[in-house]
Amino acid sequence: MLSTRSDLMHSWRVARAEARGIQARLAAEVILRPLEADGPESPRYVAGVDMAYAKDGSLAWAAAVVMDGRFRTLAISVAEGWPDASYAPGYLAFREGRLTLAALAGLEVQPDLVFLDGHGVVHERGLGLASHVGVFLELRTIGVPKTPFHAIDQKPGADRGDYYVLTKEWGAQGASIRLKARANPVYVSPGHLVDLSSAIALALVWSSGRRRVPEPLAAAHTLSLEARNEGNRGESRPVRGAGDTLEVGNESL
Repeated sequence: MLSTRSDLMHSWRVARAEARGIQARLAAEVILRPLEADGPESPRYVAGVDMAYAKDGSLAWAAAVVMDGRFRTLAISVAEGWPDASYAPGYLAFREGRLTLAALAGLEVQPDLVFLDGHGVVHERGLGLASHVGVFLELRTIGVPKTPFHAIDQKPGADRGDYYVLTKEWGAQGASIRLKARANPVYVSPGHLVDLSSAIALALVWSSGRRRVPEPLAAAHTLSLEARNEGNRGESRPVRGAGDTLEVGNESL
């Protein structure tokens, strides 16, 4: 089972100044290192986590899906509740972090790596959602958002696997990469315990070429939308309060 580092625990509902301090403290814990994309030391089970929101943004559904290397779904988990903050650039973890952790905690199969729809070290304080979650869980994470952290004026080639490295003014590096030929690129950002070259290779290995994002992340996106639709029909009950115990539904497929 996944466990969080108790020495890094913090409230999710905090003022911006406190949030910046938390990000600076946790960014110092981020480690980037090589990880095999294919071979005996490569991840065996990989998860994706994505979030869907009610139309007014007041309720959210975080979905986690674990797959094996043949893209077979091994376990799913959904956490439903209220976001802890409104959206603000650079503070996504304080909106989605609690429910993301709850969805991962509900998985019956522990992943070796997690793809998230949020940035990692390509963040002005070095701690986007992917890095934040990775440090908290001491788990390998890679951010694969569909939009760059800042506006860019260059795209990779049109073929699957084409990419170019983005270096931000503060030194953080990510990559714009096309995982599906001629589709819009995504933005690979190392989260924790994975360096950039490994993150690029892993994003390719865990994508089929049929979708813009890695397969576990695509499956999580679909599951989050399904959970939202069920919730809108009144078929599930929201988790109440940032400090309450989360009700996390999960099932193995």
